[in-house]
Amino acid sequence: MAATSKKPWRNFRRKAADESDSEENQNDQQDDDMEAEEEKSAVDIIVKPAKKKKKKKDKKDSAKLLSFEDDHDVDDGDVFKIKKSSQSKRLAKQLKKEKMKEKEEILKAKEENPGPKDVSSKKSEEETDEKIRRLREEFMTLNGDDAAALDMDSEEEDKGTLHKLLGKGEIPDANMIHNIRKKRQQARDMGDFVPLDNAAKQENSSSRLVREDDNDKSEDDEEGRMDFSVNMAALERQRIKDQFLAAEHGSDEESDQEREWEAQQIKKGVTVGQPVETKAEDQEVSDDGTSQTNGYTYQSTNNVTFQPFTAMSKTSNLTDINMDVIKKRLKERLDSMEEVSQRHTQERDTLVADIDDADQTTVTCEGSVDSLEKRYRFFQEMRGYVRDLVECLNEKVPIINDLETRMLNLLRRQSEQLVSRRQQDVRDQCQDYMTSKAKIVMESSEGQAKQMRTAEREARRSRRRRKREVKNIRGHHEGLSSDDEENQSEITKFNLEKEVIDTGVERLFEDVEDDFKEVSCVRERFESWKEEYGETYSEAYIGLCLPKLFNPFVRLQLIQWNPLEANGQDFEDTQWFETLVFYGCQPEDTEQEMNNDDIKLLPTIVEKIIVPRITVLAETVWDPLSTTQTSRLVNMIQRIIRDYPCAHHSNRSMQNLLHAVVKRLQKTLDDDVFMPLYPKSAIENRSSGAAVFFHRQSWTCIKLLGSIMSWHGIISTSILQSLALDGLLNRYVILGLCNSVLNQETIQKCHSIVSTFPKEWFTGLDEEKTLPQLENLCKYLVSAAKILEKEIAASKDMDKKDHKDMVKQINKMLVNVHALNHALSLQV
Repeated sequence: MAATSKKPWRNFRRKAADESDSEENQNDQQDDDMEAEEEKSAVDIIVKPAKKKKKKKDKKDSAKLLSFEDDHDVDDGDVFKIKKSSQSKRLAKQLKKEKMKEKEEILKAKEENPGPKDVSSKKSEEETDEKIRRLREEFMTLNGDDAAALDMDSEEEDKGTLHKLLGKGEIPDANMIHNIRKKRQQARDMGDFVPLDNAAKQENSSSRLVREDDNDKSEDDEEGRMDFSVNMAALERQRIKDQFLAAEHGSDEESDQEREWEAQQIKKGVTVGQPVETKAEDQEVSDDGTSQTNGYTYQSTNNVTFQPFTAMSKTSNLTDINMDVIKKRLKERLDSMEEVSQRHTQERDTLVADIDDADQTTVTCEGSVDSLEKRYRFFQEMRGYVRDLVECLNEKVPIINDLETRMLNLLRRQSEQLVSRRQQDVRDQCQDYMTSKAKIVMESSEGQAKQMRTAEREARRSRRRRKREVKNIRGHHEGLSSDDEENQSEITKFNLEKEVIDTGVERLFEDVEDDFKEVSCVRERFESWKEEYGETYSEAYIGLCLPKLFNPFVRLQLIQWNPLEANGQDFEDTQWFETLVFYGCQPEDTEQEMNNDDIKLLPTIVEKIIVPRITVLAETVWDPLSTTQTSRLVNMIQRIIRDYPCAHHSNRSMQNLLHAVVKRLQKTLDDDVFMPLYPKSAIENRSSGAAVFFHRQSWTCIKLLGSIMSWHGIISTSILQSLALDGLLNRYVILGLCNSVLNQETIQKCHSIVSTFPKEWFTGLDEEKTLPQLENLCKYLVSAAKILEKEIAASKDMDKKDHKDMVKQINKMLVNVHALNHALSLQV
């Protein structure tokens, strides 16, 4: 069983001993006695050496120590010796030699001076003792930690250099450190040191097989130990040797590839710059006339390649040479030279032509220097002008915005005052003519204010009445006037504020040069650019930039513009419009030449400036109950739609304008329309206050109905019918008609209502019925006609005629609104 469990013997490779070690081994045999004495003196802990055994027994013991199964066979009484490394041996030998020398010197000194020892001998003995002590310390250090001592030995020279530098107070730079490291690496490569990897690994290892004497390199037990260290230098030399042998005796395929690569590299070096003399097999001619030689591409005018001629003396068979062959060879040589000559001639002609073109270009450029200089100066001046203009406008635009806002606020306050006064007058009259009203104490402040408002209202009405009488205006009814007269104090206050704004407009460009303050100056600059350099003018898209550039000037002149005023100036009569209306147009220009962005200058200004300005006025200043303001606004918008292509249903500015108009009409229907309801007994007396107030409000509603209908063709039919018919006619007007006395004035009101309806509303109706929204009006007319028919029989002859005329008018109105079914039911 012991034989079967025993591990087989393994032949491990042993580390080759160095030359120094072999020499030391030879010397060790001669000096065994002296070496034993030195070891006893240097080692503090004396370990009793084990008896020497035979080599066979040592080998068996080492084998047992490497076996994991035979660990338990090791006797507990084994005594371990502290092994000595080769470095410690060298130090011991050195110490021994020094002691021998010292002894010899002492003996010589005694022979020369047999007397007592002097002071010098004592000093030498002390120095000797100190050296011995130091050597002993180094010996102990090597026995305890070989790696540190070996490292100090390998880096002694480098550390000496560093210690010298640090001792002088100098700090080594990067170059010095690099040189020291380089020297150390060279020393390692030369094998002047003992590698520390195996020792470090063995010291840090936690394996149970590692013992204190594993790192011992002594010769006493070296034959019976297995060396696991790796000789890196030997491995490197073996690797280089293998590579060299593989390269020298490699496969045929690899050698062929290498030889082919070497041949290609040699050809490249020889044939660079000689594309004509390349061989046919090394040169490939592409389809586009370029030749490729071993990776290099040459441009050639012809696809013909020439091969060098071989000497006839090199012909193997001289008998084949005759006159025909010589002539043929000469002819071929002549043809090739002629082709080369033609090619050179073509290249020369090409170069001559290029030289002529270059001379001509030089002359042309010299001739265009003046024009280019003028062009450069013009664009530099234009660049500076535009930059200055933009900086000037950036400073003036906030002031223009402030002036524009102040003017709009002034007009809005004026309009709000008139509307609030009219609404207050309606409330006052409604309280005055209520049948069940409470008495108001006139002595109170509220009664005095109301009395003052009544006096002012009656004074305005009397002044308007006198003006109509002077102008001989007939057919006017109370409630058709706008009642927009103001007191003299309010007019004076409004004019003062307006004058301040007008003064700010006039003085805005006083501190500006003449080239920047007028629209005409800016126009002249850009027109000169277009005339002289029209191509660059169009490339810079100046036509698209001009509306924004002229925007501040146009807005400044439109601050005082109010199209709702009685004597308001039309925007086409302003200075800026007359200046820009013919911008970029010349009398000799054709229609195609005029088709550019400059033609869109005015339409763009109208779209971006005029229409938004009208939108703000319609939303804040316009009064729909004023017939004159409504007619002016409608005429203005209709002309814009007719004359300017920007005004269409998909344009955002026009959509905002129409939305503002509809919103203002709806607000008027909600806030300003009021129809009082009185009993017929109260309104039969036409001269009574209640009757006058009732008829005034009725005619006011009819006037507003006409104002709304004036937007036909601008606002969509559905929205217009909703506002006029549903919101006003059926809600207020017909209610007032039903509450009024049937007479000639009532028929006249009906006629005024029907006359406001556009005829286009009834042309598309197929049946004999009118619009659904007009059914209430038709029913009222039919009932009024039947009442008149009943009164005809009981009335006198004079009244019968009047009643019949009113019935005819009612029948005619029914036909006008396409209510044929209701008209046929009447007896005319």
